[in-house]
Amino acid sequence: MTVQVGIGLFTAQVPPDSDRTFDHEYRETVDMVRLAETIGFDSAWVSEHHGAGDGYMSSLLPTLAAMAAATERIRLGTGVVLAPFHHPLRLAEDAATVDLSSGGRLLLGLGLGWRKEEFRMFGVPMGERVRRTVETVEILRRAWTGDRFTYEGRLFSLDQVRVTPAPTRASGIPIYLGGMAEAAIRRAGRLGDGYIKSRGGDLEAMERDAHLADQAARDAGKDVAAFGFAQLQNAFVWQDGDPWGVVKRGAAHHIGAYGGWAEGSDTPGQGFFISPPDDATLRRITPAGSPTEVAQMLRPIAAAFAERREFHLIVRLHYPGMDFDTAATAIELFGEKVIPALKGA
Repeated sequence: MTVQVGIGLFTAQVPPDSDRTFDHEYRETVDMVRLAETIGFDSAWVSEHHGAGDGYMSSLLPTLAAMAAATERIRLGTGVVLAPFHHPLRLAEDAATVDLSSGGRLLLGLGLGWRKEEFRMFGVPMGERVRRTVETVEILRRAWTGDRFTYEGRLFSLDQVRVTPAPTRASGIPIYLGGMAEAAIRRAGRLGDGYIKSRGGDLEAMERDAHLADQAARDAGKDVAAFGFAQLQNAFVWQDGDPWGVVKRGAAHHIGAYGGWAEGSDTPGQGFFISPPDDATLRRITPAGSPTEVAQMLRPIAAAFAERREFHLIVRLHYPGMDFDTAATAIELFGEKVIPALKGA
């Protein structure tokens, strides 16, 4: 049992005023994952949104297929696929393909979605998001057996269907469920193989939510020792000069995009804009410093969950608009100087 340190979430956002291009962003994302693998990261994760003015990544499994082809060992995760926008059978096929091409390295994180604009875009009633996600999980489990099955849900009706080929693992692909509300956390414990928690909370909140998910898994008759927990965490490491000066603009865009969506950005009536939090909040969400300082900030999280059989600390080190050389330097510093400190927690 040890901490598994992941890198992500990669979101491929390019701010409208950036001189970066999307072809560079996607190719360099694969290069960063290849680099992360060589210096000791255990996993790499991507995230999904749609219709974004900064091009937030919308197609996760093709991106993970490219990463699978460029790597050999590192596990590949989605944090998260927005389940209501995907037909379960097609999602089962695409996920199985990535799992096969990667040699069984896929972790499939699923979420409900929360932006009204995305539900409008896909013509999916927002009130169906929980039921669609639950039925998607149930269908994925059946589909990955490789056998024919019939499914009759409230939203999906499938008659003697079969998904082939099946994934690499006979047990199927591990499914992690996200969400912040208590009901979502308990749902993750009941239905998932693990729970994936968003960034921004303190250690007490992480421990509380992990306990809620574990208890729900236990109540569902699962082996809690095998139940996974993944924690998203922003960070930035730098040795020369002020690290906050290097990362602040990208961090503000990253968090500010969510704030903008909450205020109506990227809708027919409004263009794209960001609404970042105040500087103190942004610094709290994205701890920046030397490798020693960042290790000290993250070590309590690693120590708290080090005894879990499956714990992923997923650290974001690349931010919107950041050039490859800057991100690569941060990745190398983290891999060489911070990961050993976290693994020893």
